[in-house]
Amino acid sequence: MCCFAGGNYFLFVMQKERLKHWFGLRGMLLLSRVVVGMLLFGAFVFSIQAIGRTYDIATGGPEVRLALNTFSPNLFPALHDAKAGFDEGWQGNPMREDRGPLPTLQAATTGFELAANPREPLLRYHEPTPWKRVTLFYLGASNSLFSLPWLLFLAIGSWLLWRLLLDVTPDAPFTFANARRLSQLSLLVLGLAIWEKVAYYLVRALVPTFRAPGLTETLNHYVFLNTGNTLPNVWMGIVLAIIAIVYRRGVALSQEAELVI
Repeated sequence: MCCFAGGNYFLFVMQKERLKHWFGLRGMLLLSRVVVGMLLFGAFVFSIQAIGRTYDIATGGPEVRLALNTFSPNLFPALHDAKAGFDEGWQGNPMREDRGPLPTLQAATTGFELAANPREPLLRYHEPTPWKRVTLFYLGASNSLFSLPWLLFLAIGSWLLWRLLLDVTPDAPFTFANARRLSQLSLLVLGLAIWEKVAYYLVRALVPTFRAPGLTETLNHYVFLNTGNTLPNVWMGIVLAIIAIVYRRGVALSQEAELVI
């Protein structure tokens, strides 16, 4: 009986050690490396697909499809909404109701077609210049999830995380090299957030100035870039920058403590 109890206890200890191995730091590092490795492979696959898609757009038909957000212009929408609310309050006008579906406009009479959708209309028109169609595709203005900033974020961000995870060990989890990589990752996120504003200016220059009833500005001011859904926002970049600063300070303090010991 004592031998049976001792055997059960031994098995319990072995299982506990296995759980500690897989759910401890080593196990989490291994799992993280597998996930980031898959992201790196995905970035490679998407790069190959982007090359083929670029060729199709450049040599294919002239039709362009762009998603619109007709509730606010694409540049500084918060300022636009705040000004509209202030003007309504100052003039004593009642709060505006949500606009209904926009009218369907046919390409035969207006040069473009606007699908009737109350929230995300689809703008279709013919763009004969291949490089303009390709540029809109890379900016993320096309009716798809791909954009060049998203691919760069996936590739560079995954590479930085891969190098960071390779340098992390249970004995030395904090290094100056990883602090530098965190800083680079935060700069990447902040740079892409700034680039998104520049991209909207480029979109306004590339898309013709079509007009639709019920909208005060031309339709190129309402083109929606998919980077707003696929890229982290500027606040994530600020948080990463703060983490990088704290991480670097922690590395310095740990090295000072080792020298004192």
